[in-house]
Amino acid sequence: MTSGEGRSRRQDSTGADDGDSGLVFLMGFFALGIVVQTAAWLWGHPLAAAAALGGAVAVLVALRAALRRTALGSSVRRFLQPLWALVRAGIATRFTLARTKAAASVTSRVEQWAHRPVRQATPAEPAASYTRRSLDHTLEAFEAATPARFEEMCRELLERDGFIDAVRVGGAGDLGADVVALDGLGRRVVLQCKRHATPLGSEAVQRFNGTARPIHGAAVPVVVALNGFTDPAAAFANQ
Repeated sequence: MTSGEGRSRRQDSTGADDGDSGLVFLMGFFALGIVVQTAAWLWGHPLAAAAALGGAVAVLVALRAALRRTALGSSVRRFLQPLWALVRAGIATRFTLARTKAAASVTSRVEQWAHRPVRQATPAEPAASYTRRSLDHTLEAFEAATPARFEEMCRELLERDGFIDAVRVGGAGDLGADVVALDGLGRRVVLQCKRHATPLGSEAVQRFNGTARPIHGAAVPVVVALNGFTDPAAAFANQ
């Protein structure tokens, strides 16, 4: 064989290899597009995806055995190696994102549970254990009553509305306490009864506020004023 014939054969074989490689790459890109479209459809059809996966595995096994017996095996492997590396990287990234999202969801639920507001237990109001009496305590009756009767009428209203052990204690040296009683929760209620011709001022409310708790042990201090309160007195009471 001459040198010219050897060069001609090498050129023919090189041209054939280049043509085979180009054909393999074109077929690979075409197949990749088909795979992407098919995967997008199979994502919403789990049963079809399982069947397609089994069929694809069988086809790949058969294709691999066939390629081993042809000259195209090395070219296909060169094309599939970087593609398989991309597929593995994509799968690993998806699993990482899913794991991160699940961990963030669990952490968020734990934090919400740990910072949930603690509800204070509120004692239930006891059932009424008294018979409501009809009292003829009109505004005119309050105005016409003597000071002692006025305090007694306030005590009767407490007793009518279910307060326990309502007692009138008003008199000389009472330090502002005219009626004491216990409410349904067992709290001590102290009343100061005022029947002035004008609205009650803030000075009287302040004085009673200073003695009801420390001296009379009131949990609920109450001022009863037949003619109402001035604006400063109401503001101080609200405060």
